Amino acid sequence: MTISRGFQTHRSASDDRHEYRKVFRRQVFELLRRGYERLDSLVFQNSDEEDITGELVREIRNVTWDRSSPSWAHYYAIHDDPRINAPDRLGKRRLRLDIEFERTCAGKHPRYPFEVKRLSSHTHATIGKYLGPDGLRQFLSGNYASEHDEAGMLGYVQSETPSDWARKAHDIFAKNTEMLHLCFDGNWKPVDNLAKFDNCYCSKHNRPSIGTPITLFHVFLSFC
Repeated sequence: MTISRGFQTHRSASDDRHEYRKVFRRQVFELLRRGYERLDSLVFQNSDEEDITGELVREIRNVTWDRSSPSWAHYYAIHDDPRINAPDRLGKRRLRLDIEFERTCAGKHPRYPFEVKRLSSHTHATIGKYLGPDGLRQFLSGNYASEHDEAGMLGYVQSETPSDWARKAHDIFAKNTEMLHLCFDGNWKPVDNLAKFDNCYCSKHNRPSIGTPITLFHVFLSFC
């Protein structure tokens, strides 16, 4: 009896892309966690956003250079405050991301952008600013990550707890689905087992100016 060679299970290209993105995301967030764990977080309870980001990026780079790190970590470059090239913004008028992870390889390099905001009840660093025009909505307008379908948001928690700020975000999401262009299945929800982060969430948003949605992964890091 002959067995047809066509009777085999093949992975589709979309399956491969999905698996690659999943691995890429996991590695990015694992580098983020490892870098954060190297910081003495309490030192930064009253620090400016830029100061924390600079030290966080420095420690993540140290992870990529550490010979004891997983071998895949050595293929990442971490950028602090990189400029975004866009046709209508040239030179110094270009916008800046806060952090960008770059996977170095042959061909086009995969990148993972992050926007960062402080969260403190003692200052004007509110959850409204985290979700506002200079925060999350930079992704929704297409100013940030216009070529990506996924990105990250970091909250530097300097008062209360990460869970407290996550509840505040959840409440705003529940009341402002239209303003935040939430997809039908994109409401705020916890994410389990992403690089062992305790306070990690995701949301999915439409981008009218781009025509494609974006999934955002939110992590709240304690600095108090």
